[in-house]
This record gives sequence, C-alpha cells and structure tokens, in this order.
Amino acid sequence: MTDVATAPITLQPLGPGPTYTRVNVWLPQLMLETLRGGASAVENRRFEGCLFEGPAVILPIEGCNFDGCDLGDAKGDPRSLMLAPQGLSRVVGPIPFRNCQFINCRFVGVGFTGAPAFLDSMAAAIGGGASQ
Repeated sequence: MTDVATAPITLQPLGPGPTYTRVNVWLPQLMLETLRGGASAVENRRFEGCLFEGPAVILPIEGCNFDGCDLGDAKGDPRSLMLAPQGLSRVVGPIPFRNCQFINCRFVGVGFTGAPAFLDSMAAAIGGGASQ
C-alpha cells in the first residue's frame, strides 16, 4: 500500500495548446512548460471552462479577455484579488499572458496584476469599483 503522505505527485503535461477545454491548470506548471518551450510568456492560447489553480499571480500583458469567468473568492471585496505593481516599468514573479482568451473559466488561489487601468476595470467588472 502506498503511503499517501509520501506518495509523489505527478502531473500530466498540459501541452502547447493552443486550445484547452475543461482542463485543470496548475499555473506554476503552465509557466514551467512555457519556459521549457523557449517562451517567456503564455501566448496565443484559448482556455474554455478551465480551472486555474494557484498559488499564482497573473499578469495579462496585452490582448487578454476574461469572458464569463469566476475570478475567485474575494471575501466581499474584489479588489483583494488585484495586486498593484510597485516598480515603475516591470514586475518580477507574476505569470505573463499575452493574447489569451479565458472563457467561462474559474480561478482559485490566483491574484491579478497589471496597469492601474486594467486593475480598475477588473475590479469594476466583478463589482468592486475602482481600486484605492
């Protein structure tokens, strides 16, 4: 019998896409696969009905749409999911996405960062008003 406490965790490769439908996506794994493929950002992908799991912070660089998504449990304040960058021109650590479509996806343990206008629009879209 396998000891559950010491059993290795194995993940099936997510692959290069470009379309993922009803897939559980562990964001650190997606980024690692992206880096191993020679890219520095997740680009030109379409996610439909996927579950995104953190811990992670997403940085939509450009051309990303979140349609019909559940961005996570904000405990009553959607702004708590938004993290404002502190550097003037870049951030280190978040997972960058470019030209990606998120349709009816769910996010658990995920924060979002980006330009102030992006953060304000995301917070407003989920009912939290502008960031403060």
